[in-house]
Amino acid sequence: MLNTIPLTNKKRSAFVHVKEIQSDSKTQVKLLGLGIGIGSTLEVLRNRGGDMVLANNNIRISLGRSIAKNIFVSEGKV
Repeated sequence: MLNTIPLTNKKRSAFVHVKEIQSDSKTQVKLLGLGIGIGSTLEVLRNRGGDMVLANNNIRISLGRSIAKNIFVSEGKV
């Protein structure tokens, strides 16, 4: 998609808007259960090259890089 980058490229304290998830339907359903879907706004709390810790409102979520690299986001809080 235009102007989107993988979630793994975002730095700490960045607010991002989920635009696309390139994964199988089983993984997408699991992400939806965690509150991550197209249109979600997330804050990157930690990105140190291993897992990523994200905030979705008051919920903290830890994702492995193999999943996070398939989530494409744009900058900004919506």
